[in-house]
Amino acid sequence: MLIIKPVEEKKQQAALCAACGVPYREEAMAYAARVDDVFVGICQFTMNDHEGLIYDLASPSGTNDREALFIMARQTLNFIDLCGVHCACFVPGAADDQAQRFLRWVGFTPDQNNRWTMDLTDFFLEPCRHHRNNS
Repeated sequence: MLIIKPVEEKKQQAALCAACGVPYREEAMAYAARVDDVFVGICQFTMNDHEGLIYDLASPSGTNDREALFIMARQTLNFIDLCGVHCACFVPGAADDQAQRFLRWVGFTPDQNNRWTMDLTDFFLEPCRHHRNNS
């Protein structure tokens, strides 16, 4: 069973980041995903008054549970939206076609500055909105 929970301790966040090969960001909040108690991914993010910034959405070396990462990304975006911040940006961008397809699947689109952004306004109120806008 997939379980996604906030990472409450910074030491644990640092260890999970190391397992995924991404830099630990002390200022960031994080979610960790586990499938049947096996760690499958981390999402690090921050927020300001204008946007939520997702810095990492990563799996440990040798794993790639894209569905778990998708659900964790959506959970993070929903949290950002519930905090009253209705714009999100995936900071690293998309390095290749596979990353672009994944970001579009989540709901991000490149803006005029090639930043992968997402308008969260009412996004979680209508389940089919994503498919109409990004299919």
